[in-house]
Formats: sequence, structure tokens, C-alpha cells
Amino acid sequence: MQTTRAGRAIARAVIDHALYQDLDSVALEGFLLLLGRVSMKQILRLILCGALCWMNPVAANETTSVFTLDVDDNGELEPLTDGLLILRHLFGFSGSALTEGAVGENSKRIDAGAIDAHLTANRSAMDIDGDGEVRPLTDGLLILRHLFGFAGNALIDGAVGSFAERGTSSTVVAQLQTLMDTDGDGILDSDEDQPPVISLIGAASITLVEGDDYFDPGATALDQEDGPLSNQITVTGLGALKGAEPGQYIVRYEVIDSAGNAVFQDRAVVVTAEVEMLTVLGSVFDATSPLSLVGAPFEVIGAFDAGIDYNSCENDGGEGCPNMSWQIARDPDRGSVLQVSHSGAGKLAGLYLKTGPAGPVDLSAYGRGTLEFDVKIISGDPSMIMKVDCVYDCTSGDYALADASTGVWVTYVVEIDDLVAQGLELRNIDTGIVIWAAEFTSTVFQLDNVRWRANIDGPGEPVNQLAPPGTNWVNPNPIAGFQAPASYPGYALAFSDEFEASTLDTQHWKPEVNGNGGGNNELQYYRAENAYLREGLLVIEAREESFAGRDYTSARLTTQDKFEFTYGRVDIRAALPTGQGIWPALWMLGANFPEVGWPQSGEIDIVELLGQEDDRVYGTVHWQNEGNKAQYPNTGSGGKKLNGGENYHGQYHVFSLVWQETQLEWLVDGVSYLKFDITDNANLAAFRKSFFLIFNVAVGGNWPGSPDQSTRLPQRMLVDYVRVYQAASD
Repeated sequence: MQTTRAGRAIARAVIDHALYQDLDSVALEGFLLLLGRVSMKQILRLILCGALCWMNPVAANETTSVFTLDVDDNGELEPLTDGLLILRHLFGFSGSALTEGAVGENSKRIDAGAIDAHLTANRSAMDIDGDGEVRPLTDGLLILRHLFGFAGNALIDGAVGSFAERGTSSTVVAQLQTLMDTDGDGILDSDEDQPPVISLIGAASITLVEGDDYFDPGATALDQEDGPLSNQITVTGLGALKGAEPGQYIVRYEVIDSAGNAVFQDRAVVVTAEVEMLTVLGSVFDATSPLSLVGAPFEVIGAFDAGIDYNSCENDGGEGCPNMSWQIARDPDRGSVLQVSHSGAGKLAGLYLKTGPAGPVDLSAYGRGTLEFDVKIISGDPSMIMKVDCVYDCTSGDYALADASTGVWVTYVVEIDDLVAQGLELRNIDTGIVIWAAEFTSTVFQLDNVRWRANIDGPGEPVNQLAPPGTNWVNPNPIAGFQAPASYPGYALAFSDEFEASTLDTQHWKPEVNGNGGGNNELQYYRAENAYLREGLLVIEAREESFAGRDYTSARLTTQDKFEFTYGRVDIRAALPTGQGIWPALWMLGANFPEVGWPQSGEIDIVELLGQEDDRVYGTVHWQNEGNKAQYPNTGSGGKKLNGGENYHGQYHVFSLVWQETQLEWLVDGVSYLKFDITDNANLAAFRKSFFLIFNVAVGGNWPGSPDQSTRLPQRMLVDYVRVYQAASD
């Protein structure tokens, strides 16, 4: 039905007075004077339906992809239709009570269920005051008042939540404009007449060596109303880069939209004097073999491929890799370049350029420098990932790049120090680059101009100031000490490593590479190269050197996924390091650690030592007890102390653990000093499952504290052998 003039006046008066306030605080007397003897229930009914129910719905039911305040989708924003629908919805109305008399003419969305679903799906968008809640007497009132034309304090008074992020009229209006298309042109009011946005392709700053040609990556431009404007961009400043002397130059990209909005974006191009540069790969005018593109010492083009269990194929164009291939392609400007293709199988594979038979190279001179390369996407996804590897399993880890562009050469500039911060060791580089498309599916890209460029001011303080671990090794020859028997009655040897080989047996051991602090706020970065074999010994070397944001390096080896066992006897003959803050440990974790975490997995410390107290070792067990961390004995108590001025540093000792179903027993040189009963208590179930071995030397941490001036580094843990025996089968 149509409302009367008086009805409209009453409705407006109610909204002016009641909705302008907080409804809960409106004085009933004021309404009685205004409306006569009308109950509060009738007033609410009047606001939410009653005299405001005047529109006749029409048959249609469509939704739009962008949420606006035009709830009934008739192209108009009206307080007594769209505003009421939102307010009723927030009050919990549904069915005909939601829509009666509140759907405008020519509406496309009239069904109560469709309107309710539409508003429910976009409920978070109606948090106008930004307090994380959507309420009828705050957000709903703000919407309704705005549609009635309220502004300033009349808009926000009493209608902004206590924890609102948007508490001023201007911020509320700005938020409301993101939900309004007043003129129905498909563009939100907040986007009307906005200037276009220019986005640079590639880095905002590019370094160019004097005499090098500059290949501009370009830019894109997008306007909310005009759409893409990339082909209307005007570029200035390119001419100044031809034959440019050292200095900084600006390449400017400008565009003007149909409304006359002019914008620009600048790219800085820094031309430097010629510096040392190592070419990994470069285009050749007319080449037939991919290998003719690489520069010494990089003599291998290969790929790793998940389709062959992450093994590699090399110098064969990818014939041995089911998911990656490479070949020569002809570029109209550059001549012959390397083209790389991912299969459509969805299997990870990556191209690498590797050193040849001469082995890894020392690229310390490129500290503070850059790794630069050009990529052009031919087809597929433009997202790229790269890394650099040093001798296994040393790596920079994955480094995500900004998206490339189809059909355009994009120059990437990666800071070498960023790769070092992720774990790269510059002294032992064996790949010039590893690169692949992030989606690794049906992507073809071209690669050119891969080069390492030194910093014009030099590498600064060397990232690693010491020679590699093991250089100029001298055996400290600790006192021979105790030797364990080679066999025990009722036991058979299940695992051993006598460390007689020239390199660590990777079938037994896996080096960890990280600077995570071991969960104890330790100070070292664990690297593979800090563990090595010399003269029949495993040496784990803790060093004071800057690496990947840490001031110390060391090593941590595990047999996880390689050797795991349940019950038996472990003998480890070793000489331990010494010094304040040095923390060697020979220990075990439950094999289910990756799934359940610590301490649920259980932990058995065969031996630990505080370097500042090198005449005492500790055996400890950790587990979870009724949801709490538990250990025995308490840290710092007990242990095995030597007498007569002896220590565990200058003499070999045998540290043993006898692990039975009902008990753990710790021994030093065959003498028992600690026992722990494994009862049927469910909290001790971890100690009836498989464990793996861990050998490491930590530096610093919660227990030992940090090194001080008395600490002499490097420190080394020497392990002569480890043997694991288990009960012999009958």
C-alpha cells in the first residue's frame, strides 16, 4: 500500500529522533508526545515495517558479483527499501517480515530467502564502524542515516561501537562509499574518478654497469573506469641511458585517463663503474648447443625432477627428466637464448647451472653484490622461484620473485646478502642459479644474462672470516681412556659407525641446516660442513663466525628416517668440547616427533655436558605428563662427576644407555650412575616406541648461558664410534 503524507512524516520523525539516538535509551515520554499513545513495540514495528512498508515488489531474483548497499538490485539506493532490508536483516527478520513493503520498483532481487542469503554472505562488509561486529543499532543505523542524507555528528552520534576503528563522520562516509554505486555505472563511489595506477614490471631500482645495454622491463597501467591503459603509457628517460656515465638516472612512466587524471611512476637506474662480474649464462648471436651459452666454471645445465624422485638429468636437454626440458631458442633482439619448458604433469622440477669437474667455487668476493638475470615468459604462469646451492646440503633456500610478464624480458636483481641470510655459504658455491616456474605446470620461459656482480665498494667484512671447518686439521689426541667391548651376551650389533671413511655416510646421517635456536635460544647456525671425518673420527666443530644472522656455527646430525630403533644398548666413545656456553649432546628423540612434537615424542639424553663444567656429564629423560613437561632428574642435578682433576674433554670416555622395556640405565665407562623406571603409566608410552639418534654441539642457550671472554673457539666434539646393540633373536 502507499503511505500517507502523515505516515511518511511520522516515519521520518521516528528515524530523526529514535534512530538518531540509541533505541535503548529513547525516553518513552518523548515518543508519546510525538506519536500519541503508541507502545514501544508499535514504534519498533513502525520503524521496521508498519508505516514504512510502502513499496510493491516485482518478480526478479538475481545477484551481483560486487556487494553494494543496493540490496534489492534495482539500480537505486533508497533508505526505505535498501536501508530497511539491511536493518531488518540485522534485527533477525526473515521471510515476508524481512521484505514486506521494502523492495523497490524494478527490483531484481525480491525473494526473501535470496535477500537474506545475499546479506548473510556479505555480512562482514557491513561492519561500517570497523569494530569487528555487525549490529543493527550501530552499523545498521549508520547505513540508514547515510541513505537519509545525515552527515557530520548527526550521522555518527550514538551509532558507533565502543571499539570502533572508524569513529569520525569522514571515515564512516569513506567506508560507506566502498559499498555504494550511486549512479549505477558499475563503479563504486569510492573508485569514481580515481586516477589510474601504474605498476612497474621488475624492480623499482636497477643497477647497470657502464657500457651495458639497458633493457627496460616496462610497466602496466590500470584505471577503474577506463580499464587497462598500458598501451597509452609514455616513457621518458631511456635516451639518457645510452652510453651513460656512472650516476643515477630516472626512467619515468606517465599516463592520463579519460577524466584527465595524470599519474607517473619512476624507476631508478643506477649506472656504476665496471666491477667484477661472473657470467653464468649469456645469449650468443647464433648458437646451436645450450652449453655454448654457459660461462666457466659453470659447465653443466641440468634439472632436478620430482618425476624421478628428485634425481637429476644433466647436459641432455632434459631427455632424462620427464617434467623439464631445455633447448636453444631464437630471440629477435638477443639471438640464441636458453628456453626452459615444464610439463603439464604438475610435478616439481627446476633448472640449474652447475659447476663442472673442478667442483665448487669460492664467491666470497661477491658479498654485498647482486645476482642478476633476465626472464621472459613464453606461456604459462608468470610466478618464478630461484635459489643458489652450495655443497650439499647447503643452500640459500627458495627465494620467491615478483611475477614476470608474458612476451617481455624482465630483469631480476637479487641481493647476495639476502641469499646468505637464508643460509647460503659463499665459499662453496656449486650452482650459479637454480630456477623454476612456481606453478611448474605447462610453463615455458626463456633465461638470459645470468651474472653475479660484485659490489663496487667491495664485499665489506667477509661473511665468513675463517677458513672452512677441518682446514689444517690437527688431532688433539685426547688420552685414550676407556674402550667398550665389541659384543655383549644376549645382544647383536644392529647399527654402528666407526667413522673410518673419508666423508660422512649419508645413508646413516642427515645434517640439519638451520638457525632456529634448537628451542633453547641457542646462538649457533647449524651447517653441514661443520661436521666432517678425520683420522677415524667424527668431528663436530663449533666456531665463532658470522653466518646467516648468527655469530656462531656448528653442526647437528641425526639418523631420523635412516636408523630408528626400540630398546637396546647404545655405546658412544667420545671426547667432549669445553668452555663457557658450549653445550655438546649425544641424545635421542622419538621417531614420531614430526607428528606429535616435543615433549610428546619423548627425549632421552644419553649424555650432555656444560662446557664450563667439563668434569660432569648428565643423563636425562623428558616426556609429557598429564599435558605438562616432565623430566628426570631435574636439570643440573646428579650426573656423573670425575675426580682427581680429570675432565671429559682431554680423555675419551664411553657413554652408554641400556634401554629396556621397563627401565633406562645410564653408564660412563661401563659404570652405572642413573636409572629411570618405565612403568605402565600411559604418560610414559613414548619410551616404548622407536627413537633416532642426534649428535650436536650447541653454543649458548637457556641452560649453559652464552660464551664469554674465557671461551676458546673453535671447539670440537670427537666421536670415535657409535654402536647400537639389540636383543639377539633365538
